[in-house]
Order: sequence, then structure tokens, then C-alpha cells
Amino acid sequence: MVIDLILDRKMSSEDDYDPNMFYLGIMEYTDIFPELSNPISRAMDEGEEEDVKRELCNYIDKCGYNPEIKDYINSVNWL
Repeated sequence: MVIDLILDRKMSSEDDYDPNMFYLGIMEYTDIFPELSNPISRAMDEGEEEDVKRELCNYIDKCGYNPEIKDYINSVNWL
């Protein structure tokens, strides 16, 4: 799940983050959960940092995850 990718990043060293690997992880869910993963991958493909953060936060809201995760999402760069 996309939430696992987000939380894995949060729990690891910032030096370990690779935007390409995160993107590939998102892409693994496009067949299963396209309505959740496609907006994120599209933002990573065509958007800017704020677009990616917005779509990740939308994902958190849509799935009903703890809204505090959005603080983390907005505190780091994803591209």
C-alpha cells in the first residue's frame, strides 16, 4: 500500500530516500488501486513538489489514515 511507502520513508534515514524508487513503488499499485495511486504518480510525472504533497495528503484523507501523517508529508521533499 502507498501508506507503507510513506511510513517506510518516515522511519528510515533521509539519505536513504530515492524519489525514483518511491515512484516505482507507487506504480506497483496502479493496477490494483488506480483511483488512489494514479493522482500521485501523475503529480510526480507532471507536477511540482506542492502537487505531489497535495496528492499524498488527499490519499491520506481518502483512506482515513491519521491526519498527522500529512504533517510529515509536507515537511519533506518528494521529487
